[in-house]
Amino acid sequence: MMDKSTQKFSIHKLITTFINKFYKKMVWDLLTEDEKNRIVLKLLIHVSKADNMIHEREFAYLIYVCKNFNLDPQLIKEYAQIEDIKEYLPNEEQDRLAVLYHILFTMNADNDVSPLEEVRVYQLGFRLGFSEAMIRDFIELMKNHTIQDLSTEKMINVIRKHNN
Repeated sequence: MMDKSTQKFSIHKLITTFINKFYKKMVWDLLTEDEKNRIVLKLLIHVSKADNMIHEREFAYLIYVCKNFNLDPQLIKEYAQIEDIKEYLPNEEQDRLAVLYHILFTMNADNDVSPLEEVRVYQLGFRLGFSEAMIRDFIELMKNHTIQDLSTEKMINVIRKHNN
């Protein structure tokens, strides 16, 4: 049986954990589109520099993302200095998948999936709430296809396989 101070601590810990989880789920929805886009860019840069270098094609993809997100490409240089990514992530499936797709395309932008990039993709995929098996299937898809020859149907098939 717990004493009163241990009981209070346990209840406090339980309430704090619940509030933190609830708060984190809400935060993404409260962010502006610009703030969300900046977070995605940070994640993509984090994957790009997994092998301690942003390759030319990865950089080109990051520029493309900046252009589509209406972000200043100078942010790439700024965000490349960040070592530890602790950003709020989306909780709606459509948003989570969109972020995962960008991460996968960044990983494969140079047509070379390094083991270090794989680790980063697994880490971010888990944080986004995807299963190890689904992430593994996506990584294998990226290893076996260039971005140019990868069909939308193949990506959708991975989702179907793991959501049934």
